[in-house]
Amino acid sequence: MPNHQLQHAWKFWELKIVSQDTKDYGNALKEVCEFNTIEDFWKYWSFIPKPSEIFSDGHQKKSVDGRMIKAFMVFKKGIAPTWEDPLNSNGSELVAVKSFNVEILDLYWENLVFGLIGETIDEGDEICGCRIVDQTRKAKAVYKIELWLKTKDDSICNRIKAKLSEVIKDGSNSKSPEFDLSKRNGK
Repeated sequence: MPNHQLQHAWKFWELKIVSQDTKDYGNALKEVCEFNTIEDFWKYWSFIPKPSEIFSDGHQKKSVDGRMIKAFMVFKKGIAPTWEDPLNSNGSELVAVKSFNVEILDLYWENLVFGLIGETIDEGDEICGCRIVDQTRKAKAVYKIELWLKTKDDSICNRIKAKLSEVIKDGSNSKSPEFDLSKRNGK
């Protein structure tokens, strides 16, 4: 049986916590896997921990195979999850920062990744990737959900924001998280 090709090839990345003193993003960033078919995606997805399994709940930090992870990312192949990448540097991002219940956070992450690789959020080719980040400080569990875009065009960004809000919902009658638009290079 043939594999089912995705429109784009994607990569999973993780950002591990190296130490509290250093903020060396390059050394903390690690490519986990690459996929371009539905079958390969499912092969990897089933072994990648959920945010609730790796992020702090505000009381304890968790580790996976001896490493602590601050963020998970999914980006199109050929685009690094750094703002220095040329496709990211002049774009924008949609960001939600909030204290989510970890089960809801898992669902938001799953819906976001499925919407990304299934091409249900992006009508063109404006999305670079997404990140989910543990922003927990002291005893308050706070998480950040980011969708990185190539464009700064307000009308395109607002259309993507509306689609993102539809896709990420948790299935109940509750609202999806509020996303703010942040543009790179301040323009």
